[in-house]
Amino acid sequence: MKEESNRRVFVFCIGGTGLRVMKSIVMLLAAGYSTKGYTLVPILIDPHQDLTEKTELDKLIDDYRKIYNKVTDHDAQPALKGFFGTKLQRLEELDALQNPTNENSMADQRPFTEYLNLVPVDKQDINQFLVQSLYSERNLNSKLSVGFKGNPNVGTVVLNDMIGSSDWFEGVQRHCEKNDRIFIIGSIFGGTGASGYPLLEKKIRDSIGYPKLQKAVMGAVVVLPYFALKDPATTGSDIDSANFVTKAKAALGYYEHTVKSDYLYYIGESELRESYQNDEIIQDNPAHFIELVAATAMFHFLELDRPETTQYYSRAIRENKTVVDLSSAGDSYSGVVKALTDMKLLTELTEFIQGERSFPLKKTHGLTEDFYANADYAQLLKGMLDRFSTWYKQLSHNNRAFNPLNMECDKMKQPVTGISVHATRPQYVLEMIKKAYNASKDEQSLQLPMRHLLNYAYQAIDTYTRILLK
Repeated sequence: MKEESNRRVFVFCIGGTGLRVMKSIVMLLAAGYSTKGYTLVPILIDPHQDLTEKTELDKLIDDYRKIYNKVTDHDAQPALKGFFGTKLQRLEELDALQNPTNENSMADQRPFTEYLNLVPVDKQDINQFLVQSLYSERNLNSKLSVGFKGNPNVGTVVLNDMIGSSDWFEGVQRHCEKNDRIFIIGSIFGGTGASGYPLLEKKIRDSIGYPKLQKAVMGAVVVLPYFALKDPATTGSDIDSANFVTKAKAALGYYEHTVKSDYLYYIGESELRESYQNDEIIQDNPAHFIELVAATAMFHFLELDRPETTQYYSRAIRENKTVVDLSSAGDSYSGVVKALTDMKLLTELTEFIQGERSFPLKKTHGLTEDFYANADYAQLLKGMLDRFSTWYKQLSHNNRAFNPLNMECDKMKQPVTGISVHATRPQYVLEMIKKAYNASKDEQSLQLPMRHLLNYAYQAIDTYTRILLK
């Protein structure tokens, strides 16, 4: 696909799985994964207004945006090729929203029965019997502020009101342009994602009066079961993961005749290898390989033209191993592994040059001790690198684990297990200096030390790690 500027992809991240996949997307963007020129507009839809996972993702997105603005001087310079090279834009920047997604009718302490306004209805009223045939007593007493607890029959009702009467969705309708795209992320085995995906898809296609949105190329990734929850008999949880597969099958049967997306990706595990504690407040599940794979679906979608009929995709690995590296994942994962490698090498390289007294770019490009002590580096960039390291560690220790990076011997010379890039630390540094001195005069004259660091570090690292793509 030909790359164009000023195009956006509105990415709707629904429920807990949607948030976790979005985290993987941000990490890949930070590591230099390309969106083919699209600006990414993340829209987070989850009933947990104060959910730790959601607030941390919001901060991750905001910190990414701050770094992007530091290296482009708020779009005064062209975006970098490589690290932090894609613009992230908040929906609030496009529209003066009065009702953003994190301040909606779901984020309260009302039980579902009050939301349906059933409290005044007599218990013998025929409407009560109708409601009881659709919802269990536990459904009706469940508080909306902690989500739908794996019940899409509850989520559909509330999300329909949330989207249909919201200013933020009207903002999407008004601001979606001709070449913009839509991508939806959610799980198929829970409550929020399973109900939100088909509902949002329908709302978009039924946007009469907004043909640019209604006819936009739309893709979605639905995540099949990939983890279990601890036994509810011992934890007291309202969610029983023994029903995940059954719910997924039911949802798939429904989707078969109702899909309105141009591209639909199914990503999941062959078995539920890991069991998590169900915590309605924190939901701090460690990063998982399946979330990373689901994240790559969005990037693949942005490479494709509009199809004549709905296209269906999934993704496999070469060998069914508990710990997956590049060899067992397969060659199609080389781009992902290169991005992870580049980011890891950036951490190693910045730590090394920070202590090098004779590093010439200190004087010529502002990479002085003051730069490393400044909050722009010490809190923003280093904070992002630290979070990336934590995220990758979780990926590499989960079940199934994704661990293609070499964490044992010389990380600079052999950063990927089984592959040598034939470079030592001094060679990376020398290449970085050469790239800086060979840059255009306009680029060299910029008073943007963080841009210089990320730009020349990426070019130097890419000189050696591009071998991973062959």
